[in-house]
Amino acid sequence: MPSQSVLTEKDMLDDLLNQEKQMMASYAASLQEASCKNLRKLLSGHFNQASQDQYELFDRMREKGYYQPRGATGQAVQQVKNAYKNTQNELSKS
Repeated sequence: MPSQSVLTEKDMLDDLLNQEKQMMASYAASLQEASCKNLRKLLSGHFNQASQDQYELFDRMREKGYYQPRGATGQAVQQVKNAYKNTQNELSKS
């Protein structure tokens, strides 16, 4: 008789979080390619809802101790800001 594995709450929440991330990536890719204004509006609404759902799952997992993001130091945040600003400057030169 095959053994049945039992999914824990953490496993289920992790699976849901990954699904939300995949949906967001799919909506973002579709938005980039959509030329119809109504379709873009529909996709944007779905993307925003998936983003909210993803954050709620992340927050629930964080509260339960299932997901522990590492904190960013002030220096790390400044490095990202600088990189973003440099990219913006390069793009504006084009």
